[in-house]
Amino acid sequence: MTKTRIRIGVRDNKLGRILGAQVVGLFEPHVGSATLTIVPVGEPSGRAHPSRWPGHALERALVDQEIDVAVQNMKDVSPEPPASVVLAAVTERFTPFDVLIARDGTIVDELPEGSAISAHTPIRRAQLLHYRDDLSILDVSGSLEERMKKLEMGEVDGLVVSASAVEHLGYQDRVTEVFTTEVVVPAPGQGALGLQILKTSKDLLKMVKHLDDPIARVEIEAERAFQREITSDPTIPIGALAKLDGTDLRLEGVIADREGLKIYRDEEEGKAGDEEQVGARLARRLLLDGARGLLSTAESSH
Repeated sequence: MTKTRIRIGVRDNKLGRILGAQVVGLFEPHVGSATLTIVPVGEPSGRAHPSRWPGHALERALVDQEIDVAVQNMKDVSPEPPASVVLAAVTERFTPFDVLIARDGTIVDELPEGSAISAHTPIRRAQLLHYRDDLSILDVSGSLEERMKKLEMGEVDGLVVSASAVEHLGYQDRVTEVFTTEVVVPAPGQGALGLQILKTSKDLLKMVKHLDDPIARVEIEAERAFQREITSDPTIPIGALAKLDGTDLRLEGVIADREGLKIYRDEEEGKAGDEEQVGARLARRLLLDGARGLLSTAESSH
């Protein structure tokens, strides 16, 4: 039976609501007479537990049938979501790279020694420290707007954030550098939105599939296969970026320790249709090259 009201679950912040509104606009032509409602979902404790993925609360709300569709950045979706949940669509990808926002048009090479940089994900922290070990990398909590205020007040010298978040929130003119993958390989899935539903919602699946972008889907599945082969622990610094050109697929992958002292990185190529095998092959090679030792160290420190 087709639903008359479809509840779109989003993270309970400004960016989540913006993403939800975008999805509603894309979704409306495909839902017939059904009404679309945005439902903000917050973390029970105010901030996600470090051993959980940021999207855990949305997936839980979906399983508990408090929402019908979970909308979130693919980088926040667990590589191993609940068995009852399916990734119904991956939207067209925005810019997948990370960017620096610093005062006075400064790029990372020009930052004074000891500069305080807000970079609150393990993969950004590790790669920035590997590139410049003199920087002070801070895990500053709060929304991008709150962190921008800290920058303006001089509490930090720069912010490293995703280009897509900057685009969604309208801070493009504040970007001082877009990082190439030589400096920062982004988190797997960055730049695309994922729409998750329950596997039992057959009618809804047919509707949501209209929003699935075939190029983004191949790229994201390669990146997530790489991530999944290594670990589902969100505290392990893992970066991956795939690029589909026609039917040719190229994947860059990184595994690091949290302080950026050791980094393992390589590339793998393949074809569309083999994206999961491409991701798994690259992950296995890096693990054999020595990256497995980083996982053992991380597990013993938990």
